[in-house]
Amino acid sequence: MPIAATMSLGYSLLYASFAYLLPGYQTFKAIEKKGSDDVREWACYWTVLATFYCLQPSIDLVLAWLPFYSVFKLGFLLGLWYPSTKWGQVVYAKAFRPLVASYEADIDKLYMDSRTKLSDMMGQQASTLRVQAGNLSGRATMMLKDIQQKTMNRANKSAARAPAGDTAVGHGLHSE
Repeated sequence: MPIAATMSLGYSLLYASFAYLLPGYQTFKAIEKKGSDDVREWACYWTVLATFYCLQPSIDLVLAWLPFYSVFKLGFLLGLWYPSTKWGQVVYAKAFRPLVASYEADIDKLYMDSRTKLSDMMGQQASTLRVQAGNLSGRATMMLKDIQQKTMNRANKSAARAPAGDTAVGHGLHSE
């Protein structure tokens, strides 16, 4: 079992490096380099990677039984951004862009409708939470006042029963 765990950790580190860490650093360099077309290339990469990430559970379900599937997946991720292949730009230009462009109006409408519904729902939830917080605060205040009243009553009873000269009365130090 330790070998499998070690292999899994190693794969996870490679995957994170190939998919996120190295491309993230290259994106940083492209953004910081003024007048560079590299930013567009990296935007293509991140768009394709995000799409791949969303489709990955389905792809894994269909292809995970293939021998060396994990190695091929790492190779694909590396090929998406590697300078001599730049498959990310190819996949973006040949598959992603045409597909999304043909549904762009529908996607924009869905996005705006979803955004409006989510905003309305969040507003309703915020109102409900404000009311609940107010109720909870009111109950907590009442409980604290009740505790304070009971404590004062006990202290007064103890003071009435205590012999003269007992200094601990009224300070909560006197036991009944």
